[in-house]
Amino acid sequence: MKKILALTFIIGFIGCSEMVDPPKYEYGDCITPTDLNASWYGEYAKVDGFVIKAKDTKGSAYALWFPEYENGDVLFQKSYIEANTKKVDYLKNCGLPS
Repeated sequence: MKKILALTFIIGFIGCSEMVDPPKYEYGDCITPTDLNASWYGEYAKVDGFVIKAKDTKGSAYALWFPEYENGDVLFQKSYIEANTKKVDYLKNCGLPS
């Protein structure tokens, strides 16, 4: 019984932390970096998902899909993405390449 209560508390805490600091971007948003040093500066990415915890990241992360940029990374830390990107028009920038 104590294990179930502890697990419920942990799951509730994780869920509440995202309510206090919700993701800035939603699935389907198109973003571009504002950081000149970003490896994908001048490119665009579609927000393909959001994860609370992933194996290779510290804390929450965005899953990004790049329509034209070749990149091995898929997950990017929430704090970096939210501080160093901006939302742009989806159809103009993240639509399928011609």
